[in-house]
Formats: sequence, structure tokens, C-alpha cells
Amino acid sequence: MRGYLLKRLRARVVRAREPEPIAPVELDFPDRFRREAPELFESIWQATLEVLAASKGADFTPLERRSPMLRGFDWDAYLRLSAIRVLHLARRALAFVPPGGRVLDLGAYFGNFSLALQRFGFRVEALDAYASYRGALDGVRALLEREGIGVLDLEAAGWQLENIPAGSYEMVVCAGVIEHIPHTPRLLLEAINRVLTPGGTLLLDTPNLAYLYTREKLARGESIFPSISAQYETELPFEGHHREYTVSEIEWMLSHIGHELLAVETFNYSLFGQARLKEIEADRFRRMEGDPSLREIILAASRKPAAAP
Repeated sequence: MRGYLLKRLRARVVRAREPEPIAPVELDFPDRFRREAPELFESIWQATLEVLAASKGADFTPLERRSPMLRGFDWDAYLRLSAIRVLHLARRALAFVPPGGRVLDLGAYFGNFSLALQRFGFRVEALDAYASYRGALDGVRALLEREGIGVLDLEAAGWQLENIPAGSYEMVVCAGVIEHIPHTPRLLLEAINRVLTPGGTLLLDTPNLAYLYTREKLARGESIFPSISAQYETELPFEGHHREYTVSEIEWMLSHIGHELLAVETFNYSLFGQARLKEIEADRFRRMEGDPSLREIILAASRKPAAAP
């Protein structure tokens, strides 16, 4: 009898230690976002497909010279998933700036943000180092120009936007740019502030340094930045990530240039490249859903002070 009871007790202990199965997560991209915001997402998705078509067959070597980790990069997947970033940003743009306002898309690159915002009624100018990228983004540039978007080259505008008149734009979009700045971000933010109208809005999108996957890499003793073998042989200037930021750092910088913080949000987008998350990946996703500080992207909206009465 005693032996029987001990066996039963051991069986209960083993069962108690068995982990609960982790339910999978169905991501359902892009339909999840189409259902979430049908009035916005359809236009964004159409713009994304047009950018993909304009980029088809392009030689992306000019993008790789100063950022070698882009060799073999899956631009198709990146642009499709970036529709999530465009959606988050477009919501904030429409909430804080009336359509018809003049917008500078600083670091426009493939122009997916520019094209979507133009479709929502903004007057957009796309600015990037297009002369340096000649050949890679020619199709995109032609698409933007056909849509009535002004395409500006960084060399002509000036690296500190010094050739753009002060107070030119009701909104500046700075998406995926600040992390590529190789020195203090102060100069970039001061330049943006100067070209904004009094009361103008800055929308800033950047990777979250406190992203869950970043924390896990650091805990394993791994670098979160491009491999030194890629950066070591790059042409100058290196255009990869030099610095990433936390939410509190972004808030501090915007406050430091005198802006009123309108909104800050974090969200994921890269994970949606998978149709289904299982086991540990599903668990990570749920942790990020419950804790905004763990998510991948920071999006901040801030306002330059209005002119004194």
C-alpha cells in the first residue's frame, strides 16, 4: 500500500512539472491589417505594390556599397511588411496634420511612405541621396514624379537641409533614419526643426533598442549591430545602424528641441513575415503584446511650438 501511494505521489509531481502547451499565433498578414483599418490599408497596400513593381529588376548594388549587409537582402518582403509601419504613421499624420499640408519625407528611400501620404491628400516631397543611389532607385523616383511628388536630392538640399528655406513644411516624416546617423542626432533634429512651420509636426519612426529580440541577443553576449566583418570593409560613409534608441531617449531628444510630445507608440512588423508563430515564438509575441516596451518599432509624434502671439 505504501509503495502504491508513493507511485501516485511521484506521478502527480511529474504531471505538475509538465509545462502547459503554448497555443500558436496566427498572424494572417496582410489581411489582419486590412480588417483593422480598411479605410487606410487598402491605399497603403496598393502604393506598396506599385513601389514593388517600380523596383522590379533593379540593380541594388549602389545601396550595398556603404551598407554591405544589404547584399542579398529580401527587399520584396521588407517593403510588403513595411506597409505596417506606413499604416501606423499614416494614422498619426491624419490625426495631427490636415490633408493638403506640405510634407517632407526625409530619407524617403523607396518612397513607400511618400506615395501613401500623397494618396491621402498631402503635398509630399521625397528627399534622399538619390544621386548616390542612381540605378537602384530610378524606377521608384520615376513613379514618385508621375504621382506629383517632388523628388529632392540630399546633395542639393544640403546635409543639414541648409538649402531648404526655414518653415517650409507642416510635417516632416523621419522614418528609419535617425539610427543611421554616425554622429550626434542633434544636428538632424535641429535641421528638421528649422524647416518645420511654427506648430508643425514631426513623425519619427526608429527601431527600439529595448526590443525583446535585442535584449535576448545581448543576454547571449551577441552584438545587435551589423557584423564587424561587413562594416570593416564598407565604403565611406557607412550607412548601417550606428545607434538605436529607447522610448525614453526619443522622448528626451524631442523635448530637448522644444517639441510638445503628441503621441508615442511601439509596435511589431518584422514578425508578420511568418504566417504562424509556434512555441517560444508564440510566447515572445504574447509577451510583446502585453508589454509595449518590448516591441520592435518606436513611432513618436511631436509638435514644434507655434509662433509667439
